[in-house]
Amino acid sequence: MIPDMRRLLEGLRQQREQAKPEDAVMRVKECQGAITRACRQLKIPRFTHHDLRHLFATRCIESDVDIPTVSRWLGHKDGGALAMKVYGHLRDQHSVNMAQKVSFSRAAPASTPTALPSLPK
Repeated sequence: MIPDMRRLLEGLRQQREQAKPEDAVMRVKECQGAITRACRQLKIPRFTHHDLRHLFATRCIESDVDIPTVSRWLGHKDGGALAMKVYGHLRDQHSVNMAQKVSFSRAAPASTPTALPSLPK
């Protein structure tokens, strides 16, 4: 877990004096109520905690975190199968973007060797 998130969750747990260690830090209803109020005050469309979860997964994948890792972070136990179904299209776009970086021109960036390795005959 990211250290800042751990500190935040521990702080929230400490605010609940009667909470047992196995109790949820925040119940979904509480989270949704806070999000709904914030959206209303900001005059933006309402969204849900699930939308935030989707955004998190999307941003992770777009940042090149591999799908099995994202899947574990989301609590999935299927090795990434569900995440691939839901977010696999992001990899397609990522693949297209990465393909744009490939060049077969003779001019090579300064940081890469200019000589190609010999190919077997």
